[in-house]
Amino acid sequence: MEKKRILIADDEEIVRNLLAETLKPYGYEIDIVENGVEAMSHIDKKSYDLVITDYMMPKMDGLELTRKIKAKYPSTPILVITGKGPVHDLLKSGAAACIMKPFKISELQYMVETILNQ
Repeated sequence: MEKKRILIADDEEIVRNLLAETLKPYGYEIDIVENGVEAMSHIDKKSYDLVITDYMMPKMDGLELTRKIKAKYPSTPILVITGKGPVHDLLKSGAAACIMKPFKISELQYMVETILNQ
């Protein structure tokens, strides 16, 4: 069975690394980037089974990234992590789900598994 590919976009290095380390034991292939511009560059080069993005990032926020991904790759699911982002707008723009900060690791793992198994 082919490994599921996940792209993590977050401007905070500690968060990127925490997310990657949390999901690695599940056998996912994980790429990490610092912002939405880098995320689009990666997505244009290879397909992902899930994109996990922070809402608040420099250069391109999670809402703009969600809109761009959905415009070019409508079947790519997106999970947005947000502290105070516009959840309604994110979901309306095509995000599969939003997870609010602070979140439990188990909550993130459950969301990722649920999205990938749909």
